[in-house]
Amino acid sequence: MFEWSDLRHFLAVARAGSTLSAGKILGVNQTTVARRIAALEETLGDKLFEKTAGGYRLTEVGSAMVQNAERVEAEAEAFARMVQQRSRKLLGMIRVTTNDVLADCLLTPWLREFTQRFPVVQVETIITDRRLDISRGEADIALRANTNKGPDLGDGVTVRRLATGKWGVYASKKYAAESGWPANAQELAKHPIIAGAGELARFDPAFLQEAKAAGAVIRQASSSILNIAGAIRSGLGVGGIPCMLGELDPELRLCFLFDEADYDLVLITREEMRGLPHVRAFNDFIASRTAALRHMIEGRV
Repeated sequence: MFEWSDLRHFLAVARAGSTLSAGKILGVNQTTVARRIAALEETLGDKLFEKTAGGYRLTEVGSAMVQNAERVEAEAEAFARMVQQRSRKLLGMIRVTTNDVLADCLLTPWLREFTQRFPVVQVETIITDRRLDISRGEADIALRANTNKGPDLGDGVTVRRLATGKWGVYASKKYAAESGWPANAQELAKHPIIAGAGELARFDPAFLQEAKAAGAVIRQASSSILNIAGAIRSGLGVGGIPCMLGELDPELRLCFLFDEADYDLVLITREEMRGLPHVRAFNDFIASRTAALRHMIEGRV
């Protein structure tokens, strides 16, 4: 089976009359052109050219093949134009809102590859814990961890569920090597704990309250998930964080999972934007990257 590039070399020689001139047209050397023509003739089992003092002259088979090759050339050029037009349609701005954890763990690391694939698409990230109103255009897309099943998002948005996120209690590998780790909630009271504070305290599981009642030491309380992860990494104690964050950190180890903070990881898109090529490309890209990490996000490690 021959390739389109073989036909390009064939047509170049047919039009130029020599492998030297064809090579200049194609931007390759004469030897490469001659080799590709010889390979094509071997594949077809027929001579396409006769070598003469004046250059390369088409044989009867070669002459018959020119018209078909030109049809393939026209189709290939039409396809290339379609791809270029699609690329131009992808031009645009996307405003994406998310929180600092999802931005640091998922969105920011992925944006480099996305912008390499779609260099004409500009992404503006709005990092906030405030839930912007997508239906009213405060952002185009939200990447969110929804803890309420079936949240009331209003009209004018579409929701794409990506994964069911889990939380777990983590320890640093250094801490675990020196002091062990809690294999379950009952063993938690034996270890210093990094807990949530402020709004984050409402995500603390019931067993953490039981550990406190059993005399567990709260070494630090923080209103930031990223700060809690940093405190765990430093060896200050053990604490609960999303598996997405814990499994992406090579210095941490999972002690055990818990269910009380489960969440749905979702993409929320303004309805009037979702059909635009650049928005669709972004959403499909995020969904594919999430699928590759779903085992970590869902705590299946």
